Amino acid sequence: MRVRLLGALEVLDDDGAPVAVAGARVRALLAVLALQPGRLVPADRLVDALWEDGPPANAANALQTLVKRLRAALGRSGAVLWRDGGYVLGVERRRSTPTCSPH
Repeated sequence: MRVRLLGALEVLDDDGAPVAVAGARVRALLAVLALQPGRLVPADRLVDALWEDGPPANAANALQTLVKRLRAALGRSGAVLWRDGGYVLGVERRRSTPTCSPH
């Protein structure tokens, strides 16, 4: 699985086919996790990032619901893992080499 963050958020499966991730907050969750691939992002940091105007009264449940929706969209076992008070996106960070094409 690859997550592209430059430009519009785009998710590609292992074969390069696009993966639909619906919902602005679910996409925002994916973006926050994708910025730290393979690293723990504390749940409270995710809540702060997803609800800038302040968390809902049931922030933990709301976050769990978003994670459930993201897991369903990604369709991969282990794509989003719970560990030690936070979540981890199980993708490898890839380096890219910028290229230019003649116009």
